[in-house]
Amino acid sequence: MCVPCAFPSACTPGMGAPVIWVCLLLLLRLTAGTSAKPHYVVVIPTELYHPHTGMLSVHLSDLNETVRVTVQLERGDGPSSVITLLEREVQEPHLLENVHFQVPAPSGGKVEVADLHVLIQGDSLQFSERKKIQLQVLEPRTFVQTDKAVYKPGQTVKFRIVSLDKDFVPSTRKLPLVTLQDPSGNHIAQWRDVTPQKGIVDLSLPLSAELALGTYTIKVEWTTHTFSVEEYVLPKFEVTIELPPVVTVLDERLLLRVCGRYTYGKPVLGKVQVSLCRQTKLRRYSIRHVAHETKNLCINLMGQTERNGCFSREVGTAPFHLTHSGYMMSLQATASLVEEGTGVELNGTKSCNIVSEIATVTFEEADSTYKTGIPYTGKMLLKAADGSVLKNETLQLFVSYGDVRKNQAFLTDESGRASFELDTFGWTGTVTLKGHFKEENPSYVHGKVSPRYPDATRELRPFYSESQSFLKIRSLGGELPCDRAQQLQVDYVIAREALGSGSKNLDFIFLVVAKGDIARILQKRLDLSAEDGLMGSFTVELPIGADLAPFAKVLGYTVLPSGEMAADSALLSIDKCLLNKVKLAFSQDRALPGSKLQLQVQAAPGSLCAIRAVDQSVLLMKPEAELSINTVYNLLPHFPQGDYPMAAQDPDSRDCPDWPLYMEGPEAPFFVSPRRSLQRLPGWPSSRTPWLSNPHSLFKVGFLLVTPLTPL
Repeated sequence: MCVPCAFPSACTPGMGAPVIWVCLLLLLRLTAGTSAKPHYVVVIPTELYHPHTGMLSVHLSDLNETVRVTVQLERGDGPSSVITLLEREVQEPHLLENVHFQVPAPSGGKVEVADLHVLIQGDSLQFSERKKIQLQVLEPRTFVQTDKAVYKPGQTVKFRIVSLDKDFVPSTRKLPLVTLQDPSGNHIAQWRDVTPQKGIVDLSLPLSAELALGTYTIKVEWTTHTFSVEEYVLPKFEVTIELPPVVTVLDERLLLRVCGRYTYGKPVLGKVQVSLCRQTKLRRYSIRHVAHETKNLCINLMGQTERNGCFSREVGTAPFHLTHSGYMMSLQATASLVEEGTGVELNGTKSCNIVSEIATVTFEEADSTYKTGIPYTGKMLLKAADGSVLKNETLQLFVSYGDVRKNQAFLTDESGRASFELDTFGWTGTVTLKGHFKEENPSYVHGKVSPRYPDATRELRPFYSESQSFLKIRSLGGELPCDRAQQLQVDYVIAREALGSGSKNLDFIFLVVAKGDIARILQKRLDLSAEDGLMGSFTVELPIGADLAPFAKVLGYTVLPSGEMAADSALLSIDKCLLNKVKLAFSQDRALPGSKLQLQVQAAPGSLCAIRAVDQSVLLMKPEAELSINTVYNLLPHFPQGDYPMAAQDPDSRDCPDWPLYMEGPEAPFFVSPRRSLQRLPGWPSSRTPWLSNPHSLFKVGFLLVTPLTPL
C-alpha cells in the first residue's frame, strides 16, 4: 500500500508489479466502537481509456441518515470542464451503485491528468476527497492478412487490413496511408485515406513479371506485414518425422516414424532414408573421452513406406550414450522420401531433447499465504518428462513450521493430481511445503548425467489481520470455458470482536478486472446471526465471457463493522474465445475434383465474414505465417503493470517505500494528518512483526488503497 510518507528521507519509489492498477478510494469511518458505523467505498480505474466506456462503483453501508453522493470528473477550470458521473440522494442504509460512463477524450494530446472528486453530504456526515486519475487515448491495433505467404512474379497480392479495439470490435476509422516496400526499402505502391467497409479493408496489387525476388513489406501506421516473392514449385506432398516429445536418460528404446502425405491427404508410397544423430560438444574432458567426443553418434535406416504412407522403426538408445555429458542433449533426425514411380524427392527434419528429469512435482492452485482458521488447499501435479501425467503414484507432502515437521501421503488421480486440504490451526510464522516423489542418487560421476526427480517447494507467509478475520476465494483452476457461468467458492472467518453489535448483515463485494477495466461487480449479503463470530462458506456465480479472456482477476472484500477490511484475490485463466463464434464447413468431407459442394458459414448475428480459399500446398510453404486466434489476442494492448501512473500520483505519495521486513515500534508506518496527531494505520502489524501479507497488500497487487483517518 502506498501512503503519504511520514519519513521522506527514507522514501524510495515502490517496485510493485500489479496485474492491473485500479484505484480504490476506500472512505472508511474508522471511529472505534461496538456498533456499526457508516462506511464508504468508491471504486474507479486509475486509467480511463478513450473512446471506451468506464465503470464507477459506489458502495455505502450502515448509513444512519439520508446523504447525497456526488462523483465528478474535473478537468481544469470552468463549469464546462466538470463532468458529473453520479449524483443521487441515498435514503436506504446500504447501496451498491454501478455507473457506466463514456470516457472523454484527453485535451491537448493523448494523455491528460484529471481529478476525481467524491462528495458525500448529510446532516452530520460531510466528506470531500479528490484523487488524480489519468485519461488516455487507446488506439485500435491493426493486423494484415495476405491470401498467401509466398508469391511468384506476375501474381496478384491480395490482402486485408483489420483494426480492432481492446474488445475486438472492428474500427471504421480511415487509414491515412498504406504502403508496399520492396526488399530494398523502396515504395512501389501506396494507398491514401483508405476507408474500411464494416471494419475490413480489401486491397490488391498485381506484381510485375520482372519483379525482384525477396521479402516485401506492407506498412499500415505502426503495423508491418511481410510476404516473399520467389520462383517456386508447389510441393506435391510433405514429409513429417515423428519422434517422442523428449527422450530421458533412462529410456532404452524410442519409436521413429517417417510419413509422407499428399496435399489432399492421401499417403505417399516410396523409399525412405533416415539418419538419427547425437552431436558432439567438441570438448575434451580427458584423454580417454576424446574418441567419443570428436565425432557425432549416428545410426542410418532405410526402408519403404507402408500402405498408410509411413515408415516406422523402434530404435535402441545404446548407440547414443544418453548418460554421457560430452554430447548435445538432443537427437537430430533427417529423412528423405522418394516418391514411387516419379522419383520426386522431398526431405524433412525433426529433433527432440534428451532430459535427465524423469518426473517432476509442481504445486497448483496453492497460494503463497495462509490464513489461520481457513483450510489451506492446493494440488500437487506429477508429470513425466514428456509432459504426460502420472496417475496412481504416491506423493509425499511435507509441512514444516518452527520445530514442527509433518508429512502425509497422497495418491495421484487420473489427471496426475493429488488434492490436499490442510488444517491451519497452530501454524505460525513461515510455513514450508514440499511435494516429493522419489529420492535421487546423490552420487556424482564426472562426465555422466544422473536421473533427477525434482521436488516442489513453496514458502507460505501468514496473512495478517488484527482481529483474525479472513476471506478466501478458492481457485477455479485450469482454463475456464467461455459462456459458462462458474461458481466462486468463498470461505470466511469473521471474529466476534470485529462484528460489534447492532449490525444485522454483512456485504461481500467482488470486483472482476480484465483488460484494464472493471468488467463485473458481484455482491453477496450474509446475515449476522452468530454471537461468537462467523465461519463458513458461500458461492457466488460468475458469468464468464470473451470480455474477460485471456486473464481476469477477482478481488473480494468486506468492510467489517469494526472498520477493518477482510479481502482476498484470485487469478482466472480463460479460454481465448471470440464473440463472433464463426463456424465454416463443406457439405461433404471428401469429394472428387469438379464436384459441386456447398460452403456452410455460421456466425453470431452482426458478424461480417471474409473468406479466403487457397491450395493447401501453398500453406505448407510457410505454415507459421497463418492467422490464428493467438495472432488476434497478441494485438491486445499492454495494460499498466507497474506503479500507479506517475503523472497522476499525488505529490505527497509518489515516493513510498517497500518497507523492510521488520519494523521497530516508533518506525512502524504512520500516517500524518494535518488535523490529528500521528495515528497508526489500522491493520498494520505491530512492532517486530514480520512484513506480512494483509488486505492492503492485496490491493497493491492490483489496486491502490487510500485511507483518510479523519472521522466523517
